[in-house]
Amino acid sequence: MPNISLADLDLFFRAAKLKSLRECARQLDMTPGAVSKVIKRLEAKLDKSLLRRSVSGILLTAEGNELMAVAEKVLSLTSQIGTSSNKKTSASKVWGIGSLSFISSRLLPSFLEQISQAKTRTHFRLVEFGNNTLVANGLNGAFEMAVHIGALEWTQVWSSYEMGTLRWALFGTKNHPLTKLKKIEPTDVIKYPFVMPTSWSSHGFVRGEDQCPIPWGVRFSGHEATTGETALEIVIGSSHLAFVPVILAQRSVDSGLLTEINVEEWPTVEKKIYLSVRDDLVPSSLLQMVTKLIKENLR
Repeated sequence: MPNISLADLDLFFRAAKLKSLRECARQLDMTPGAVSKVIKRLEAKLDKSLLRRSVSGILLTAEGNELMAVAEKVLSLTSQIGTSSNKKTSASKVWGIGSLSFISSRLLPSFLEQISQAKTRTHFRLVEFGNNTLVANGLNGAFEMAVHIGALEWTQVWSSYEMGTLRWALFGTKNHPLTKLKKIEPTDVIKYPFVMPTSWSSHGFVRGEDQCPIPWGVRFSGHEATTGETALEIVIGSSHLAFVPVILAQRSVDSGLLTEINVEEWPTVEKKIYLSVRDDLVPSSLLQMVTKLIKENLR
């Protein structure tokens, strides 16, 4: 067989399972065109047609079915090799954990040293990605574990576990005009600017979602920030508001720089947090320790 990368083989396997290049692209944070190019590259290398389109999605050709069988065996074999290799190297392994910036800075560091002390010469590499790009970067080998908001679609060698929940809330300075009101209504809140979460993509800067009960079309957009940490720094020095995870704002609240602003009739906003791991690489002993400590820190 020609030289085919595991990433290309894994993409083909996913597309075939989903029967949709568009859905495959969505899950991997790629464009449908980019996924199509990978398939075409495989077809060129093999000099065979692998897929054909139909009203119900994409279908495998006879050659595509052959490659599907090979892909399943190769990915399974890779899993077995990874497990065997990991037993020899786990003592000095640098384990990568992918996550959002606020999870990386506020949740994960709190327990890493505990694991390092229990497992000599075990170290961690914390890498930050947006929730919508975690899968693509994980499949490309950027990390072996990921902590993320909500369930994500991984490949067969990854498993996900629910860890608990995080709460989001509204924050402003202790002297913000809203804190002078005895009862804060949603109509009071929209009088002030919100720090807008934003991120860079191939299409330019795009507005993010901050989980606030009031949609952006109603709120007054103020300064923009790509991380929650920066958003809170903006809030500290202005009349801006930010709707962020409580765990992110806790230090500033404890130091008296910020306060949580309770708005009448607003629902409690909580999101489920998941840990996803490469089953073929992460040993069960490490998984158990990480799982236990994340759950403890989410309480």
